[in-house]
Amino acid sequence: MMNTKLSYQIFDHHNPQAAWYSHDFQDHIIHHPIRHMVADNFSFIYSLFLNGRLRSGILDSIMKMLLCRTYFLGYDLFECPVCHDQKRVPRCCHSRFCNTCGVKYSRMIAANASAICLDVRHRHLVFTIPDCLRSWFLQDRSRLNLLFVAARNTMHVMVSSNLYKKLKKSGRVDSFYKFKNFPSIKQFGMIAALHTFGRDLKWNPHIHALVPELIYDPKKDQIKAFTHFHFEKLRKTFQFELLRLIGLECQKNGTYTQFLNTKNQLYSRYDNGFYVYARQQKALKDDTYSSKVSEDINACIQYMLRYVGRPAMAESRIVEYDRQANCVHWFYHDHKTELRHDEWESAESFIVKLIRHIPDPNFKTIRYYGFYSNASRRTLDHVHDLLGKKNKKDYSRKKRKEKRNRNMEKLTYRNSMIDCFNKDPIKCRCGTTMEYRRTFDPVPKGEKNVRRYLDRSVNEVLSLRVPRDRSKVDLRRNVRDKPAEQLRLHLSAV
Repeated sequence: MMNTKLSYQIFDHHNPQAAWYSHDFQDHIIHHPIRHMVADNFSFIYSLFLNGRLRSGILDSIMKMLLCRTYFLGYDLFECPVCHDQKRVPRCCHSRFCNTCGVKYSRMIAANASAICLDVRHRHLVFTIPDCLRSWFLQDRSRLNLLFVAARNTMHVMVSSNLYKKLKKSGRVDSFYKFKNFPSIKQFGMIAALHTFGRDLKWNPHIHALVPELIYDPKKDQIKAFTHFHFEKLRKTFQFELLRLIGLECQKNGTYTQFLNTKNQLYSRYDNGFYVYARQQKALKDDTYSSKVSEDINACIQYMLRYVGRPAMAESRIVEYDRQANCVHWFYHDHKTELRHDEWESAESFIVKLIRHIPDPNFKTIRYYGFYSNASRRTLDHVHDLLGKKNKKDYSRKKRKEKRNRNMEKLTYRNSMIDCFNKDPIKCRCGTTMEYRRTFDPVPKGEKNVRRYLDRSVNEVLSLRVPRDRSKVDLRRNVRDKPAEQLRLHLSAV
């Protein structure tokens, strides 16, 4: 049985802590326009869920985001050993729709990736698909796995082109994962990240990949430079691999004959293959978009991983949110012209555009291939040793682990608060550093009915924020009788 005693203690109006908590939540939510907007339109979001137009994972992510940094998710208790003063630090939501938690998650992934990457120049690749195929991936989001596999197979063909030609003549290249059981094949490394959105927030799934310009030959036990990327071959190979994988998926569903017409049209329309960005850029000091430069590996990792664990756009792009009119003004810059485009639309349509990009639970949006994968740790250590002998540097696992720990130490809650606000959160008024005592978790481990607790907690949080009548205790009461405004949007695809 869940422990709901915490909510009654916090929201007791005779409790002086309740007033502080209400003020803290309101002050916290004003500085986050997306959270403010979602809280105002939560009844609309819940109506989509009741009508079957919203995935359950999206609702859980939204409710956790509203409860982030509140006592409903638990807290850590610290106590001063001298004056015995206590302080409770509320816990985070770790939701994929929270900007606060998403920024930290992206930085943690970037710190881990920069520690394992080779000290060589990396190439930033972007694998895109045409407009007519995007809706096919939207119908079933599990099909997004095919984009990762197509990018992985493409790089294998580029690295081992001679072996691919020999196997093609013998008819042994139609497997789902190419060169999976070839231990002596040339190996590469790749970090792939999935983005399902463009700057205009439309559904545009594509793969960002980071590939080192170096390969490992296990036969000769040596590393070789791999700097030449044949653009035409790269585009056509990705086109062939993606359409081949889609054909295998259609054969399972019995829709392969319908897909043949689309496949022939795509080959005739895109005779040069699907567009793949793989150009090598040089670092410029005056370049405002230096985060894309492939010479700086840390900047390139941060660029491709910045939207992995948070909403599809930064809150700095929201110019104004009019709560009375329930409309929002935001902007984006076009990729080709870099011109600014301003958009004015209702908050409900804007929320639909955002939440459709929330991934399903347990779906991995970052994947590692080649000697960057977890299964090839020994190969990666050997490649680092060979590169260290060549550059006369120490790239051992111990040094890389120390580098990772230093980067992760900077991202802890205490160090982040000191760096951002110059304030130690666990320093007592007497000047002594507080000590950790215990952690309170309102939801016991193994509890299955977490949705009911989140639902009740969100209702309590919104009751503090919005003055309501006693007759309207629940914001979502009779929501079936009062459906939300009919929007001309593809809500079924959310």
